[in-house]
Amino acid sequence: MDIKIYNRNFDLTQPLRDYLHEKFGALEKYNMNILGFHVEMNRDNHHQKGEVYNIEVHLHLPDKQTITMKEIQDDAYAAIDLLQTKIARAMVKLKAKNTSKFRRAAGKLRALKFWSKSNKEY
Repeated sequence: MDIKIYNRNFDLTQPLRDYLHEKFGALEKYNMNILGFHVEMNRDNHHQKGEVYNIEVHLHLPDKQTITMKEIQDDAYAAIDLLQTKIARAMVKLKAKNTSKFRRAAGKLRALKFWSKSNKEY
């Protein structure tokens, strides 16, 4: 999976980049055919609590579906962990929703008269 990382107001170190690829690369197990994965990282120095990391993830899926999540934490690694669990839950929910839509449509198609065995001519 190709993960595009955009950072602002801080230098992205190699260990942090590897951690991002490790955590978000694990989302491939949901088999959602991910088209694009964008991570926007921003550090805010002018906050009352000191340095605050703002991380936003855009996940592009087929049929123009997009999952967008945002997390604000004082530790970049903690924000990445929280975002990974949030995105995983959203992907499972979206997959279940798409499956139920497919099953409902298949049930309606099966209910049509021309599919019943009584109308077949042998």
